Amino acid sequence: MIIVRYGEIAIKGGKRREFERKLAENIEKVLRRKGIEGTAKVIRGRILVDAPDEATKIIAKVPGVVSVSPARVMDYDEVPAYLREALRGFNVKSFKVETQRLDKTFLKTSVEVNREIGAFIVKGFGWKVDLENPELTVGIEIIDGKAYVFFEKIRGVGGLPVGTQGKVVVLLSGGIDSPVAAFLMLKRGAEVVAVHFDQGKNAKKVVEKVVDILNDYSPEPIELIVENHFEILKPYVVTLNKLHRREWTCVVCKVAMLRRAAEIAKEKGALGIVTGDSLGQVASQTLTNLYFETMSVDFPVHRPLLGFDKEEIVAIARKIGTYDAFLEYPYCDCPFRPERVVTQGKLEEFEKIRNELKKEGII
Repeated sequence: MIIVRYGEIAIKGGKRREFERKLAENIEKVLRRKGIEGTAKVIRGRILVDAPDEATKIIAKVPGVVSVSPARVMDYDEVPAYLREALRGFNVKSFKVETQRLDKTFLKTSVEVNREIGAFIVKGFGWKVDLENPELTVGIEIIDGKAYVFFEKIRGVGGLPVGTQGKVVVLLSGGIDSPVAAFLMLKRGAEVVAVHFDQGKNAKKVVEKVVDILNDYSPEPIELIVENHFEILKPYVVTLNKLHRREWTCVVCKVAMLRRAAEIAKEKGALGIVTGDSLGQVASQTLTNLYFETMSVDFPVHRPLLGFDKEEIVAIARKIGTYDAFLEYPYCDCPFRPERVVTQGKLEEFEKIRNELKKEGII
């Protein structure tokens, strides 16, 4: 049996049961996709998953899960006999017993269980009790009159169950930032549709690999929509050339992608567009240029990484596994890239460009 703990869901008031059911449903879906049979049962404060221990690390990646423990279930009076055998496999000198009593009708308190089982271990193995920094923690949770015994607590991603917050379209490249943005939206309970603007040179394959990694955090396979970057951008660049404003290419490129993403979002019933923008990181991500880009699309644009620095983003990318995929992402020298780019453009000049794009029927 696997014990699944959640945190934020517990404070959702009237929505709590709905969120608990959704998390249990998502766990079962993820396990099925991995070819593992498992059933998830909601009890107050926990979800119990009847599945083999190998499912533990898979469940830990499901948004909404705070921690996971593979446990053995028994009557309380069977615990000493179980520990006598199970603890022989540990080469430690210090330990502590940590008990949580979810079943308040159980006659012994958590402190009494800790003392009783701790004394048994000291007597049987000669280990020292260390409440601050033990080499081993023996976990016991009392649930429905039974003792659930475990020796590890694997940290989950936390957050909210995917599917409780609607759907978003994510501009996804094989770089570092956008996969992290997609992960953070999954973690906050949003269903994700990925849109990739392909520049060739094997980029699509890398993005497909990124999606496969992100799928570990999604109960349903993430839909990937691939658009031709150059075909989308070309009419915009033609207009910029006519105006002799090539330095605006990077800003207008983002406008082109956002506008196409907005069309897809409306088709998919999404509630917003998500980008991997981090404030000031590149030319198109200065506050001025982000303003120009956002005002050019009639759809909500969300930027979960806006206040993150590069080291923070890289740390998350390494943790979720998308950083290694980035190392395979091919550098593409965009044929439309100008020699000079605008970082702090003037609104009046941008408005002239927008008006011309409107005249040409591009926006």
